Amino acid sequence: MSASLISNTLTINNQLAKTTQQIVLMQAEQIDITSLNVALLLSPFECTVLAKRKMLTAKKEYIATRLLLKWLVKHQYPALSALPLTQISSEFDNNDSKLKLHIANHPAIHCCLSHSHGLVAAALNPARSQFGFDLEKIALKRPFEKLAKHFYHTDEINLIMENNTLSKQAECFYRIWTLKEALAKASAQPIAKLLSPNVFDELRQQQLTAHSNVFNGFDVSVVTNKSTLWQCSLLTYSQLRRLLTF
Repeated sequence: MSASLISNTLTINNQLAKTTQQIVLMQAEQIDITSLNVALLLSPFECTVLAKRKMLTAKKEYIATRLLLKWLVKHQYPALSALPLTQISSEFDNNDSKLKLHIANHPAIHCCLSHSHGLVAAALNPARSQFGFDLEKIALKRPFEKLAKHFYHTDEINLIMENNTLSKQAECFYRIWTLKEALAKASAQPIAKLLSPNVFDELRQQQLTAHSNVFNGFDVSVVTNKSTLWQCSLLTYSQLRRLLTF
């Protein structure tokens, strides 16, 4: 089992990176929904989806992820920088299990999202490469051995239980989990299909690379078939408001 896939090799910056291969992180809890006119920020389709979200946290995470995607479009496609936010619409394509951004007179842009306990992340994948990422809050109160024995491969269970402290077991459990989720997104497979196989063997068999790290109590993993290293960048809500001028 590759030790490099358990080590922290993913770069996480406290400011925006210059590369286009960046995953942008933001705390959705910073959003004050009462101060927003979402009809000016989201497409009609997105407004319909938002209306179905009942929990305040879910609403904030939905708005945050969509605004991050819209900023990434404007940032990476200068010709679209003046496009109204409402004309960029995120919709999941069930035919290929991919989230895509739809813009009039422009090819659909593949993208990827993740969210957990108020922290959200977004990235564009215009090259349509095998690419996926996931973030999960590391919670210490879960029965890791019991969960691992129910869902994970024997080798993964052994790797977790090799650690003699609860915190280390938790870190290993969630590292394996985020790798499985990222792999599921990169390979367009349901996560249920990837729970029991050894994720390290799956990555090698599919010739995919993976990088991970821990950020403020969250585990983050990226899986891709490209040699280009993706980076994570932190953006605050106030910065996003200034960038999108709303």
